[in-house]
Amino acid sequence: MDKSDINCEHRCDRHDQHKKGKSSFWMQDSDLVFRKLDLQSGDFFLDLGCGPGDYSIRASQIIGNSGRVYALDRNPDSIADLRNKVVSEGLKNITAEVCDISGPLPVKDGSVDICFLSTVLHSLNLADVEETLFSEIRRVLKPSGRVAIIECKKEVQPCGPPIDMRISPEELEGIITQYGFERISLTDLGYNYLIQFEKAPEILPDQCGQTSGDIVLRPVGVIKNRIVKPFLVADGNGLQMQGDLEDALGKSGEMLEEVSNIIIDESLAEILEGIDEYSHLIILYWAHKVPEDGRSLTKVHPMGRESISKKGIFSTCSPARPNPVLMTVVRLKERKSNVLEVFGLEAVDGSPVVDIKPYVKDFYPQEEVRIPVWMRQLQDEVGKVKSRNQM
Repeated sequence: MDKSDINCEHRCDRHDQHKKGKSSFWMQDSDLVFRKLDLQSGDFFLDLGCGPGDYSIRASQIIGNSGRVYALDRNPDSIADLRNKVVSEGLKNITAEVCDISGPLPVKDGSVDICFLSTVLHSLNLADVEETLFSEIRRVLKPSGRVAIIECKKEVQPCGPPIDMRISPEELEGIITQYGFERISLTDLGYNYLIQFEKAPEILPDQCGQTSGDIVLRPVGVIKNRIVKPFLVADGNGLQMQGDLEDALGKSGEMLEEVSNIIIDESLAEILEGIDEYSHLIILYWAHKVPEDGRSLTKVHPMGRESISKKGIFSTCSPARPNPVLMTVVRLKERKSNVLEVFGLEAVDGSPVVDIKPYVKDFYPQEEVRIPVWMRQLQDEVGKVKSRNQM
């Protein structure tokens, strides 16, 4: 369709922003729009300021009955019209609701694949609503979710809103990226443009206002013993046990009665005052033998057992972790100035100590705890081997 053939009825001002108007769906190549949106079967499509619902209906046909379209608009007449179309066309995957999109959205956290707004933002006073609007959009998007926006080009045109209401792609990017989004594409649609942003990974601030990338751990001491290599080795290929379980547990049993030294930095010696009143301690240490490629693993076979399906790192006790901080409970033999002599420490010689806490039984659950079947099987196997080694 040639631009000159378009019957341009898009007229608006911010006082009439919620009146019914002609959909922008027919002002551009909708096939191009949906190619760029790249909707997939089963997606959740959120149409904010859906108007008569032309985009919602097209999206519902693409995502199929395994997907969901949620169409929101403040105008009751638009929602009523869309509901009538849904019924007449026998669509089962569209929910249309009256909603002021500048407030809280009635959508679950992390549930939306694509949030879509077509020629909506220019009719809002963004300075007043942008924080709520884009924070809510970020809340409802999945981690890999996108927000796709169609807006009128900021140039003099024979139709559409006055130029002072229009928003350029650069202006829009400057606003939206403040709320945790990154621009991924810009498409020319003729009178309008389509700009897409993805949800940027969340950066967690610490209590000092630093970003997670700025966190620095200072070792408070070092472990000295006779263990030269771990019995579980992590690298880019996964987790492997060194030798068989019986040998590994045999050596582990020996360590229960062998003394390891935890040497605390002399400048921090006072930090140990009162610690010898406890029988057991919790030691947190850095698994310094885990290579960088081992730290990049996200799933492993527990204890290197390929007979057990891979599990997420955080559901295992694997040393292969993004931050390889390991924890164990030891029995305190005695304190000698800045040195703690302990039994049962299976850390490798030279491991940096990150922290030490007293073990207080009452701090931990006293009721029965739930663990997966595969973990129970591993624990039972470990128990049997330990029993044989003690005979």
